[in-house]
Amino acid sequence: MNKSNRTRINGRPEGTRRISILSSGTTRRAAWLLAAAGLASAMPAPLRAADEATESIEAITVTGIRASIESAISVKRESADIVEAISSEDIGKLPDPSIAESLTRLPGITAQRSDGRTSDISIRGFGPDFNGTLMNGREQVSTGDNRSIQFDQYPAELIHAVEVYKTPDASLIGQGLAGTIDLQTTRPIEYGKRALVLDVRGIKNGNGDLGAGSTNKQYRASLSYVDQYLDNTLGFTFGFARLDTPTDTKEVGLYDPWHANLNPGPPPSLEHVGVPPNLYVTDGIKSLASTGLDKRDGAVATLEWKPNDAFTSTVDSYYTNRTWANDRRSIEANLGNYPNTTNYSNLVTGGDSSLIGATVANLVPLSRNFLYITKDRIFATGWNNKWTNGDWTVAGDLSYSHAMRDEHDYETQGTYQGGVTDTGTFYIPNASSSSSPSFMLNNGYADPSKILVGPTIYGAGYSRFPHVVDELKSARVDVSHTLSGWFGGVQGGVNFDDRTKNKRQPEAGLNANANCPCQIASQYLLSPTNLSFSGTPSALSWNVPAVLANYFQPIQPSTTANYLVGKSWEVSEKLTTAYVMAKLDHDLSADVNLRGNMGVQVVHTNQSSSSNAFVSSGPIGVGVVPIRDGATYNDVLPSANLAFGFPSNQKLRVGLARELVRARMDQLDVSYDYSFSTGGTFTPSATGGNAKLAPWRADAVDLSYEKYFENRAILSAAVFYKKLVSYIYDISQSYDFTALNAAANPFNSCGTPPVLGSCKDLPIGQFTTPQNGTGGRVDGIELAFSVPGELFWDGLEGFGASGSVSETESSIAIPGQVAGSASQKITLPGLSKTVWQATVYYERAGFSARLATTYRSNYVGEITDFAGDRALEYVRHEQISAFQTGYDVQQGPLKGFGVVFQIDNLTNTPFIDYAGVQSRVRDYETYGRVYFLGAKYKL
Repeated sequence: MNKSNRTRINGRPEGTRRISILSSGTTRRAAWLLAAAGLASAMPAPLRAADEATESIEAITVTGIRASIESAISVKRESADIVEAISSEDIGKLPDPSIAESLTRLPGITAQRSDGRTSDISIRGFGPDFNGTLMNGREQVSTGDNRSIQFDQYPAELIHAVEVYKTPDASLIGQGLAGTIDLQTTRPIEYGKRALVLDVRGIKNGNGDLGAGSTNKQYRASLSYVDQYLDNTLGFTFGFARLDTPTDTKEVGLYDPWHANLNPGPPPSLEHVGVPPNLYVTDGIKSLASTGLDKRDGAVATLEWKPNDAFTSTVDSYYTNRTWANDRRSIEANLGNYPNTTNYSNLVTGGDSSLIGATVANLVPLSRNFLYITKDRIFATGWNNKWTNGDWTVAGDLSYSHAMRDEHDYETQGTYQGGVTDTGTFYIPNASSSSSPSFMLNNGYADPSKILVGPTIYGAGYSRFPHVVDELKSARVDVSHTLSGWFGGVQGGVNFDDRTKNKRQPEAGLNANANCPCQIASQYLLSPTNLSFSGTPSALSWNVPAVLANYFQPIQPSTTANYLVGKSWEVSEKLTTAYVMAKLDHDLSADVNLRGNMGVQVVHTNQSSSSNAFVSSGPIGVGVVPIRDGATYNDVLPSANLAFGFPSNQKLRVGLARELVRARMDQLDVSYDYSFSTGGTFTPSATGGNAKLAPWRADAVDLSYEKYFENRAILSAAVFYKKLVSYIYDISQSYDFTALNAAANPFNSCGTPPVLGSCKDLPIGQFTTPQNGTGGRVDGIELAFSVPGELFWDGLEGFGASGSVSETESSIAIPGQVAGSASQKITLPGLSKTVWQATVYYERAGFSARLATTYRSNYVGEITDFAGDRALEYVRHEQISAFQTGYDVQQGPLKGFGVVFQIDNLTNTPFIDYAGVQSRVRDYETYGRVYFLGAKYKL
């Protein structure tokens, strides 16, 4: 049987893992493919000679970086689907802190940073919601309130390979619309030898000491072990990885939304006297330092039993436990005439009529100390059995995965008492500028006798306690049969998933004892927070748990207040997927062969959601009543992958498929937030989820051209086209609120003078929910290459380079809120028009060095706002680089010992988001260069 027709059991092919460095395409840009073919024929003579000499060259054993690359090229030639892939050089050898950084070095794939961590992955211009994520072929649960995976929770040391499917086939269960990422752990019998690898590295963050008892030094360590027993019939793999990462973030933030200084009224008025009416202004600014420790422990274990060639039984488990304590300490000032009328002078105007600098008098700044504690736990396990008898193979798989997140968010603050005000000067350069923002004040904010905690202009504080649980149980059976002729085989199967995700989010305001402004005792104080990076005075810093225990009333969180009821919900899904797939394997002529697959999936979905609704003040069952809704639907998903092999080591691939990805969990949430008006027009409104949502669906066409030189170099070009036949939008519709108005607030005070009970809320208002609407297109081109230097010139032996560039466009325009303002034409979230990556390396005689750079252009990203809710923001382009060098002892008693030095975020690239135009910055954050120095040993 040809390798392109390997049996996939639970979504994972047998044998060698697939590795690729290119993607897919469409005929709309076929000229690019022709250009690539012409470029291949015009390659330098050494490359052409290498191509012609492929059959006669003696096999040479290679290791390290080159081994990964050559394995990728070799397997790519035999793959049926269009895939990207990562393969570790050896167990525990991927260099990155998490698998997220590794993924960004694949064509058409990029990531968004969150608090300095590379976390959310975008494929081909789609946001993380459109991906499918598997581990060893099984769908993964997530710790967030949606489906998307935070890939920084997966240590790179524990992942042996990753396949990213750009085109699906019928046997791929849990597929995404943008792509499907399959994380794979080591199979001990397949690995075939004993190995023990130890790796320890110290970590230092270049942002330095930010005060408040913080540290910028920690460590990373891992252990990997694999062995075979009983004459290679029993294999065992175990891996453990710990990452203790210091958090050292410098940030200057502005309030959303930026808005014109002219208040349209009626009557029209200026918000700030002396500021031109056409200038856009922000109503607040803060200088903030985030410090803390992000601890992540991960473990993986696999037990594989293969008593004979006919039967294999495998049990594998994965576990990760992450605790992140993030202390966010800041000085913050309201610039929007609150609580006093502010006076502006020394105005600095940027482009697009934006006020980017000024001196502002009559401010009341706060010293704020927030503590966010996040605990994530993920557990996934599966038992797979495969039996082969002649031309028949039967496989069964049982799996279970569970994810849980607990958050404790505490927000405390202090300020001067007695009406003390201050004058500040701020300057916020354009997002495209290389300058840093500044925020200077006249007063000091580190004296505990002057900065008192308790009541402030923003109250005494607030607390939130989100809790998420995601559980998935699956069972799968596959049957395959080997054939001859046009079809090399046929397989089919059925998979059942039962998934439930629930979320609770109790919240409570904080109240100081006796409503006091309290001076913090010295034993609860920390060294002041250093905010000099923005010219801001140091901020008073305190131990938040100790201050809460000694100066505040006991916290009494609630889930039944009218504004909190909708934050507790449960979504359940039961999916039954059946498929059949034929594997193509036929020579069309003496020079052309055809391989691939054709098949169809049929998916039946039964989804439901339950929550509570607020109808009036009162206990559960009276004021808060249970609600439930749901839907069932069927999808038929045909797919075809055709790989044509031509002379001179050329391949042309065609992919056709109907693709889908189910709606976000928090969009399927049936709950809603209802609010009634107590003034103005007395118009009620509500926002909520929709448990009847159908999936995003798309028809996709992919076209890919590949040219190989020996098994060591590749040039590729691909185009893709996806027509989304549906998309999910937040849509406002008229709704009759009569019943809710009567229960919640039957009458309002109105009139002149106000008369209690003289006005009712209007019966008709707007209800905003996610709805299925028309879609649009997403298309693009991806070019990629990988080549060792000696194929050009012998003097370049040991050198090599790889790279890719992707251009993506979309016709989809989304209505909604972005950067705090309403917009009817929001770009597809996650879409960067241009994405590229490049890697150069040198490896010889035990010495290695690698420099890698990734780039993505401007995009709309998803962030967490001040209330802990999802929000969209415009994010500036980023170019992020990493460098690694090391030496491995090649012989003698120290053989297997090596040293490594690594720098991530080499240029300390800032994360900048802005409000529509780059002169209106919302956040400017730097995370610091991260240095690693350590040693490793392989036995």
